[in-house]
Amino acid sequence: MSLFQSTPQQQPQTYQQEFVELQAVEVPDQQATPVKPVINKQVVEINSDSSAAFSKSELEQQVAELKLQVENQQAVIASYRSSAIPPQQIDSHLDELYTLLEEQSRDEAWAYQVETAMSDFLIMADLPVQPQLSVSSCKSSVCQFKLLQPEGSDNLPSHYWRNMTDKMMEQSWWKQFKFTSTTSSDDSLTIIASTQ
Repeated sequence: MSLFQSTPQQQPQTYQQEFVELQAVEVPDQQATPVKPVINKQVVEINSDSSAAFSKSELEQQVAELKLQVENQQAVIASYRSSAIPPQQIDSHLDELYTLLEEQSRDEAWAYQVETAMSDFLIMADLPVQPQLSVSSCKSSVCQFKLLQPEGSDNLPSHYWRNMTDKMMEQSWWKQFKFTSTTSSDDSLTIIASTQ
């Protein structure tokens, strides 16, 4: 009976409390009902369609860029092929250089300067091991050098001769040569160079 004797202000509060409690009990049941999967599928389909269209346009753009790069590289290769010296001409040029080396008279000042520069380079270059200079012969426009693996050194790294020639070609005294040819094996390197 105390419920009926309560003041009018308390009654609405009690009703509100009962309503809130009733809603709190009902809410878990409502949350347990699954959301319709059709809605989720539609959202996923829309997202996948837009990303597929976006990816397709990106891929088409990348393919177009790659085709352009291929065309540019093919043009570079074609220009190299047109300016490259055929192997027969290289062989004949090498033969001419060896013939010049035999027939030319020695320009003592120039030959001594180049031979000394090569010896100095081998001593001063930052090489893991110093090769032995077995042949150093310059005339008036052609030089021949033969370098050997130093005694006591088992095996040189496979890139040793290449690294050495790369460093040598950076030297100011070497840049006077217009044509150079190198032949290497595991234990030797032969160089012929010409200023002509």
